[in-house]
Amino acid sequence: MIKDKILVYSDYIIHENSGGPPGYLYKCVLDNHPKEIVLLDDALKINKIKFKVKLRHKLFKLLGFFSKKLTNKNTSKFIYSNSLNYKFIYFHDVFTLYNVLHLIKKEQIIILQSHSPQLPSEEKFDFSKNQKELIHSKLIEKLAFERANVLVFPNKECVITYKSLILKKHTIKYLLTGIKKIESSVFYPIKKNKINLLYIGRRNDIKGFNFLIKTFKEVTATRDDLCLFIAGSGALINGKNIYDLGLITTPYNWINSVDFVFSLNEKSYFDLNVIETICLGTPLIMTTTEGHNFFKNTRGIIDVTNKNLVDVLLSKNLINKKYKIENKKAILSLYNHFFTESIFKENLQTICREIIQQFN
Repeated sequence: MIKDKILVYSDYIIHENSGGPPGYLYKCVLDNHPKEIVLLDDALKINKIKFKVKLRHKLFKLLGFFSKKLTNKNTSKFIYSNSLNYKFIYFHDVFTLYNVLHLIKKEQIIILQSHSPQLPSEEKFDFSKNQKELIHSKLIEKLAFERANVLVFPNKECVITYKSLILKKHTIKYLLTGIKKIESSVFYPIKKNKINLLYIGRRNDIKGFNFLIKTFKEVTATRDDLCLFIAGSGALINGKNIYDLGLITTPYNWINSVDFVFSLNEKSYFDLNVIETICLGTPLIMTTTEGHNFFKNTRGIIDVTNKNLVDVLLSKNLINKKYKIENKKAILSLYNHFFTESIFKENLQTICREIIQQFN
C-alpha cells in the first residue's frame, strides 16, 4: 500500500468556470499541488500503462451481472485508478465519498474537505426542494463524516457550520484557500459616469441575492448613479439600473471592469470569487460571517450587514469612483500576503506531511 502519497479523488468534470469543489480543484489544486499529492487523472494515466489489458475493469463489468452497485461509473473509476492501494484518500465532498464508501478498506485514511457554506444536505435541498432527498442527503453526510479520519477547513470560523457532524475521533486541519495569479487587462465599456456593482453566483437566500435585489431597488429610488450587473443562471431579473448578464464566460474581465463586487452570504465558508476579486484588486462589499470573518477590518473591503446595507449604498463618501483607485494597492497586497499559489502549495504540503506522519 502506498503510504507516502495522498490521492485526491473526484468524479467531477473540472474546467475553468466551475464552482464548488470542481472550481476549487481547478483553481487551487490542479497546478499547485506538492509531491505528496497525486491527482486522480495522474493515477489513471499511471494505471493505464500498468494495466494495458484492463483486466480489473473487465472483471468488475462481469461482476455487474450479480451486483449493479459494483459497476456504477464511480466504482469503476475508483477501482481502475488503483485507489485501493493508497493509504490516504482525499475527498472534496460527501457525495463522492459516499459513492465509493462500500469499497474503502478499514485501514485506509480518509481526508474530507466539504466546500458548502451550509450542511451539504441543506444545500442540495435548496436546489431540489425535495423532502425525501433531504432525508437521504442527511444520511449521506452523516455516513461520510463518520468514515472520515481527517477534516479540512479553510479556518476555525468555518467549523461552526459542520459542528453537528464533527466527532471526537476527527483530526482537524486548516488550509487557507489560495489561487494562482489572475490577469485581466480588459475593461468593458460600461457607463463611466455610474458606479458599477457586480454580483456573481447562485441566486438564493444564503448568498444574499434576494436581499440584494430588494435593497438595490430601494436605494435606486433615491440614488441614480448606481448600476448593478448580475452574472449567473436563474430567472431574469429586471429593474431600474439592473443588468442581468446571465451565464458569463469572462468573469475576471467583469470583476476587473466594475467598481465593487458583492459577497453578501448569510453564512460564509470561504468563497473562491472573493479571492479572485482580491487578486484583481477590486473592492468588495461583503458580509464577514463565519469563514469570512477573516476579512473584518480589512482595507478595500466594506463590511456590511442586512441592517446597514442601505446606508452603505447611499453613502457617496464611501461608494464612489475613487474608492477602487485609492484602495487597489492595499487589496493586491492582501492577495500577496495570504492567497498566492506558492503560499497555498506550502500550506497544503504542510498538512499533507502532518497527516502522513500522524497515521504512519
